[in-house]
Amino acid sequence: MDGLVMPSTVVSSGLRVCSPTPIIQRGISAFGIQDFANGIFVSPSVHYCSDPGYAATFTDGDRCLIPVLECSVKKDSFQAFPCMAPTYKPHPNEEINAIEWRLTNPAAIEIISVLLIPVMKS
Repeated sequence: MDGLVMPSTVVSSGLRVCSPTPIIQRGISAFGIQDFANGIFVSPSVHYCSDPGYAATFTDGDRCLIPVLECSVKKDSFQAFPCMAPTYKPHPNEEINAIEWRLTNPAAIEIISVLLIPVMKS
């Protein structure tokens, strides 16, 4: 079991983990960090995590769902950054300037559950 890994990692099955087209490409510096995209990104907002710019939908019968990992993140293991999703519309009480958290240590995250958020039902 490989757990959470960084982008471009070759996992034990021999497959390379590739993320969807990122907002900031690999190898590009951003916010003063070399290769900014080489990290694990989480958010304290379930709305932000389920934004179409980040989340992939799947169907189950007549339902369209978005899977979102509910995680516990160790204190002081991440850096907070502003919203980077160009089409995201903030929800009340969201801290939009610290909505995206970047980690570089997979051991600092514990997966608690998988939330299946319904998008539509026919």
